[in-house]
Amino acid sequence: MYLRKLVISLCVLLTIILLQSAIAFWAHQNSEFHTERNRIANQMLTEFISLRADKQHLKVWLAEYLITEDANTTFRDILFSRMKQQLYQLDQLAIRDQLFSRNENDLQHTMQQVKVISLLQSNLQTLANALSTSEIAPNPNEAERWRVLISLFDKFQDTDLSELLQQAIAQQKERASNTEQEALAALQKVKLTIALISIAGLIFAIVIGYHLSKALSRPLQQLLDGTKQLQQGRFDYKIAETGPAEFAELARQFNLMSGYIANFAEKEKQNHYATEQLVQDRTAQLQQALNQLYQAEYRQKQLLADISHELRTPTTSIQGEAEISLRGHDKDSTEYKESFSRILASTLQLSRRIDDLLMLARGEDRLRQVSLKPITVANFSQQILATLRQQLASDFELVWQGPKTEYETVWLLLDTEKFDSVLRIIAENTKYYAKHTSQVWLTLAINETELQVNLSDEGIGLNEEDVERVFERHYRSNMARQTRPDGLGIGLCIAKAIMEAHDGSISLHKNLPKGAQVLLTLPIFSGEIDEDTHY
Repeated sequence: MYLRKLVISLCVLLTIILLQSAIAFWAHQNSEFHTERNRIANQMLTEFISLRADKQHLKVWLAEYLITEDANTTFRDILFSRMKQQLYQLDQLAIRDQLFSRNENDLQHTMQQVKVISLLQSNLQTLANALSTSEIAPNPNEAERWRVLISLFDKFQDTDLSELLQQAIAQQKERASNTEQEALAALQKVKLTIALISIAGLIFAIVIGYHLSKALSRPLQQLLDGTKQLQQGRFDYKIAETGPAEFAELARQFNLMSGYIANFAEKEKQNHYATEQLVQDRTAQLQQALNQLYQAEYRQKQLLADISHELRTPTTSIQGEAEISLRGHDKDSTEYKESFSRILASTLQLSRRIDDLLMLARGEDRLRQVSLKPITVANFSQQILATLRQQLASDFELVWQGPKTEYETVWLLLDTEKFDSVLRIIAENTKYYAKHTSQVWLTLAINETELQVNLSDEGIGLNEEDVERVFERHYRSNMARQTRPDGLGIGLCIAKAIMEAHDGSISLHKNLPKGAQVLLTLPIFSGEIDEDTHY
C-alpha cells in the first residue's frame, strides 16, 4: 500500500516536472520568436535611417560637384555601394519579417515595406546611371540642371520619395515599438505561468511529503528501536510485524536478521574460544621452536669448539712428532719410521675429519646423490666383512654370522664408496665407545624384501631418550661426551642421509644387557643383472 502511494506521488511529481520543462521550452521558443521579430524590426529601422542619411550625403556631394566641378567621385562611389548594401539588407530582413508574421496586418505591413524597398532600389539604379557619367546632366541653364538632378532624389515614378521614406521610417518605428511590447508581454505571461505551476508543485510536494513522512515515521522508529537493541547486544529483540505490507515484511526480515546475528554471535564466541586455544597451542609450539633454536645455537657453538679441538689435536700431534724428530742428534731409520708412522696416523685422522666436515658442508642433497651399481649378496657380504675387519681387526675380534642359504640370484643396488663411508662411521663409533670390550658381532640376514646388517657391541650403550635424537646433526649424548669429549656429532647424520639415498634405513637400539646395536637395511632384487649398468 505504501509503495503504491509512493509510486503515485512520484508519478505526479514527475508530471509536474515534465510540465514545467515543457512550459519552459515553450517560453524559450516564444521569447526567441518575439525577440527575433523585435530585432528584425529594429534592424530594418536602422537600415532605413542609414539609407536616408546616405541619400542626404549624396545630395550634398552633388551640390558640391555642381558648384566646384571638382568633387571627390570616390566618396560618391562609396555612398552608392553602401546604399546598395543597405537596400539588400532591407530586402533580406523583409523576407525574414514575412516569415515571422503572426496575422494579416503584419503581412500587409511587410508587403508595403517590400514595395518601398523595391521602389528605392529602382531609384538608386537611376541615380547611379545619372551621376556616374563623365559629365553629369549637361545643360547651359544651371538652374534647370540643378532642378533636374534634384528631382531624381525627390521624385520617382510620380512618387515623393522623401515622403515615402519618411513614412516607411515612421511605420517601422511603430512596428519596432509594438514588437517590443509584445515580447515583454509574452515574457511576463511565461513568468506568471511558471510561477503558478511551481507554486502548485511545491504545495503538492509539501502535502505528499507530509502524508508520506507521517506514514513512514512509526515503522522507522520501530526499526530504529530494534537497531538500538541489537547494538546493546539484545539479539532476541523482535519488532511487531504490523502496519502496511511493506513495513510488515521489513519487520519480518529484521527479526530474521536478528536471529541470524544471534546465531552468528554464538558461533563467533565459539570460534573466539577455539582461536584462543589455537593461539595458546601455537604459542607453545613457537616456544618449543624457540627452545630448539636456542639448543641449535648452543650446539653450533659447541660444534665450533669441537671442530677447533678436533682439528687442533691431530695438527698438534703432527707438529710435535716433527719437532721431536728434528730435535737433537741424528737418529737411525727405525726411529724416523716410527715417527713418520705416527705422523701418518695423525694425518689420516685429520683427513677423515676434514672429509666428514666437507661432506656435511655440501648438504644432505649432495649426500643423497648416489651412483648405484648392482652387486650380488655374496659380493656384498665379502665387501662389508673386509671393510669392517680392516677398520676393527686391530682392536676387536669380529664375530661373523652370514645367511644360512646361498642367494645367487639376489642382488642389491649400491654406491660402494658411499656405503663404505657408512661402515667407516659405524666402525669409528664402535672403536671409541666400545674400546673396553674385545668382541663385536656382525650378522647379515635376508627376508623377502630387504637385507639386514646388524653390528652389535658391549660398549657404553645409549639411553631411551637418546635413541630418537642420535641422528640429529651435532647432537651427542651425555655418556658420549664423557667418553669422547672431542666428537662432532655429525657421523650418524651423514650415515642416515646416505642410507636413505639407497632407499634403506639405519637405526640404533640398546643391546641388552649392555652396549648398542646398529641395524642397516637395504632393498633387494632378484633376476639377471648387468654389473656394468648404473642406476
